[in-house]
Amino acid sequence: MNFKSVIKNCCESIGKNNNPAYVVVAIATAKGIFRPIFTMADKKESPETKKYAALREGLTEVIAIPTYLSCSYLAGKGAHLFKDPEKAKMAKHNLKFAGVCTAAVLVIPGLCSIVVNPFTDRIFHKNDKPKDKSQQHLDVVSQTENQPVFKNATKIAQHYPMAPVSMTSFPNSGMKV
Repeated sequence: MNFKSVIKNCCESIGKNNNPAYVVVAIATAKGIFRPIFTMADKKESPETKKYAALREGLTEVIAIPTYLSCSYLAGKGAHLFKDPEKAKMAKHNLKFAGVCTAAVLVIPGLCSIVVNPFTDRIFHKNDKPKDKSQQHLDVVSQTENQPVFKNATKIAQHYPMAPVSMTSFPNSGMKV
């Protein structure tokens, strides 16, 4: 056997036994390995951001690999409805491809939104309540001084009964810019 015939036989074998799920699983495996590595290698981001992004990338691909395989397998089960064996074989291949597409468009994003956010929030303690008083909300109402709002305006009105009232009469009210 020469080199050319080996390549030809290899390509024919891959073409005949090609399952669309194998291709996307290979891609998902590579993404699951290399994306977190490249994310962690980014020197411009903060360490906390890098860890969070790398974990999300890895978890997404961990969810994607079995989802691709199972959706492809389940979709291929519909090929038994065809009575002609040649059409059943073509239908099985096409249904597996449709299953992979459905997994990529609908199932994986849905599973990731259900699983990844609670998982990462639990790891990075995003739902924990603050323990000390400095991290709790600021109680603005009880910490302000009890001053009458119109303090300066009443002084001006006592000295100048017909004085025009403007925003400068109320220095402690309104929006500070």
